[in-house]
Amino acid sequence: MSEDLRVIKTRSNIRKEFLSLLQQYEFRAITVSMIIERCQINRSTFYLHYTDIYDLLEKTEQRLLQQLMDAVNENWTLPETPKNFFAFLEQTFNILSENAQLCSALIGPNGDIAFLRNIEKMIRDKGLQTLRSFAPKELREQDLQYAISFALAGCVGLVEHWLKNGCPETPTHMAELTLVMLREGTTSIGVPDITQFAVH
Repeated sequence: MSEDLRVIKTRSNIRKEFLSLLQQYEFRAITVSMIIERCQINRSTFYLHYTDIYDLLEKTEQRLLQQLMDAVNENWTLPETPKNFFAFLEQTFNILSENAQLCSALIGPNGDIAFLRNIEKMIRDKGLQTLRSFAPKELREQDLQYAISFALAGCVGLVEHWLKNGCPETPTHMAELTLVMLREGTTSIGVPDITQFAVH
């Protein structure tokens, strides 16, 4: 049991120092030597947990991405109605708040653009499904594409600003704010107010 706790603590420490470095340096400039010096561990201990820096980055991202995917699958129900859309937003902001340092590092200037693109694709695909389910038939598909791109850009900017300022508002407040903004954006192009189904 004690050995398992040491393993968990070591991995957590490695991730913590890695994220700290990622906020200061470009990913390609970070080395194993820099991490082990900060963690005060030897090189062999690092390699017990990760193959290299790329493996550390991938596993760190996958852990967070899986949490976000679970939030989508658990709460963003289709094709009937997005009944739990607010729950999805609130859970997402809770995840972002709990992983604020990681999120700030990954979407910051020294972060991994591929990670942000993976999240955007996941939200875009689900968002387009939702819009297609409720949009009038005469509304052009291209307009729906523009609408989801506009919404995504706004949401990313909102999240970045919130994280940059230390998440001063609660996840519930941010979910409510996002819901209002998305409602205004979609209804303005003729999509019915689908957020009325959001239970909260």
